[in-house]
Amino acid sequence: MKKPNVFIRGIYSTALTKLFIDAGYPIIFPSKEIQTRFKIPFRPIDSYSKDISIRDRLDKQGVSIMFKKSVWNKLEENNFEDFPLWQTHNPNLIVYNARFQKNSIYRGLIIKSNRQNNFSYIRLAPEDIDKDGFEEESSYSTTIGNYSHFIPDAKEGIFQVTHEDSGVINPSLGSFFTIPGDLVVIVPYNDRVIISKEIINGRKKKWLFDLGKDIQRTKKYGFIFRTAAALASEKEILEEVDKLEEDLIQTQNTITKYPEKIGEIFSNYHSINVIFPRQIKNSFDDVRRQMLPTMESHHIIKANPKINQYKRFYKTKDDKPSFEKKIQENEIKFTPSDLLTFTENLMYGLDKRANEKICRNYLKQYYNDFLKPRKILNILHQKLNGKTIKLAPGSIHSIEYESGRPHLIVLKRKLREGGLYDGLNTPIEMGDYAIGKYTIGNWYYMSTYYSKKNEIKGRYYNINTPIELSHQGIRYIDLEIDVVENMIGERKIIDQEYLDKTLNLNIISQELYDKAFGVAENILEGRI
Repeated sequence: MKKPNVFIRGIYSTALTKLFIDAGYPIIFPSKEIQTRFKIPFRPIDSYSKDISIRDRLDKQGVSIMFKKSVWNKLEENNFEDFPLWQTHNPNLIVYNARFQKNSIYRGLIIKSNRQNNFSYIRLAPEDIDKDGFEEESSYSTTIGNYSHFIPDAKEGIFQVTHEDSGVINPSLGSFFTIPGDLVVIVPYNDRVIISKEIINGRKKKWLFDLGKDIQRTKKYGFIFRTAAALASEKEILEEVDKLEEDLIQTQNTITKYPEKIGEIFSNYHSINVIFPRQIKNSFDDVRRQMLPTMESHHIIKANPKINQYKRFYKTKDDKPSFEKKIQENEIKFTPSDLLTFTENLMYGLDKRANEKICRNYLKQYYNDFLKPRKILNILHQKLNGKTIKLAPGSIHSIEYESGRPHLIVLKRKLREGGLYDGLNTPIEMGDYAIGKYTIGNWYYMSTYYSKKNEIKGRYYNINTPIELSHQGIRYIDLEIDVVENMIGERKIIDQEYLDKTLNLNIISQELYDKAFGVAENILEGRI
């Protein structure tokens, strides 16, 4: 049986392309670099369909995957037995099934609209009702969508999901819905014919524009011709237009038939988000290294947001210095990702020993740029509900190295007065601080809480995916369950019920659950 086509873009594209090719999936519309690396065609014969589309998440910590609904249903029937990005094949993956699928159309209830900040919150589905008849807010999902415009004097509206939800992270919404296909997008609310900017052949552009105008003699809506349309025949385009028109009519009929229905009107896709912890990123390094020179921690460095580049304004165009002069004066700041790409390009054609030396020197400089005593380091605490919390940063107290790599980082963090320490029922007082010990690659870290008189008030063992380190700080995914230790050394496990919940929701696998619980038990018994 022919497997569905997979479209891949983003920082993980080389590793993912190899994984899917090895699993027998055809790759459709690869970038020129991927075509060259894998010696694959631009598309399978007689196919334009992006059955599965994989792109980076906005935070680069994983991928957003959109399936055609029929493809998703077929994979689900087969328990995803040969789908590479599934927990049965890699139990360390963290998966969020979207409640509101990308490109789906909803009628939503406007619950808040802010003119000053130009945004609105839209209720897309009713909240769950508890046993007492009250709305129950979920800790791991949402019913709200974000619309980036103020909506005056309206109670409800029709919206299309432009970016799916992920845990409690709300989906993004747009208005004036479209009906997307592989070759054409129907735009019901205008009569324009738009050609993809990726189509640069003048004759093709004119042919598609004329075809669009011909279709509009009988179809009273606009079109966007996608890049793949330049490869298709007129017959193939017209057949897809007819199919999309059926979906449009179904959507319009549902809107008319159920004028007060809040919820989904039309959906042809299924969306998931897959998060890659440190060990997954490192395994992708190994896969990529089979194809081309790849630095240690390649995907960890690439997965972090770019720093702001230097900006400067000049009175006249003639005052603007040359690119070379800007570099000499240190006025152009290259991101760590830029320098990584440049360094890896130097490694082509060199022997293993030379590459190891380049790698060693690059990483030494990379870590030296942000790992210095008393320098502030961020702590990015990603929750299993989808949120990433930036904890109070710490001042670097000490660094231990192993084989030339940072191994243990000790941070001193000032704590804000008020409230209680989690699980300890001990107040956080003025002058309290924490000493955190973060071992890179470890499944937990320990924070010791001190009073301003340097007296120990307790310890907290945070259970998490293996700790990773980058120029953005320390990052991990919190696995909910933790261990606390009071002032007299008594330990107990807390928050296991939240770990249980994520297992029941299939956010984590049974294997990852067992690993987290096993680490907690070992800490409780003093074995680690």
